[in-house]
Amino acid sequence: MTDNCPSCPREKVRPIAEHRDGTQVSHLYRCPACGVTWSTNRDLRAYGEAA
Repeated sequence: MTDNCPSCPREKVRPIAEHRDGTQVSHLYRCPACGVTWSTNRDLRAYGEAA
């Protein structure tokens, strides 16, 4: 899964860390262009990835 940087126009940033717990996934990102870090928490059921 990729995300777009919230601080610059960089798209498709890959996560540097991931944690899965049941139907939840958390990703940590660091933009290679501007260096900002951010995290996301997603429900895998919304992406068709949870059983």
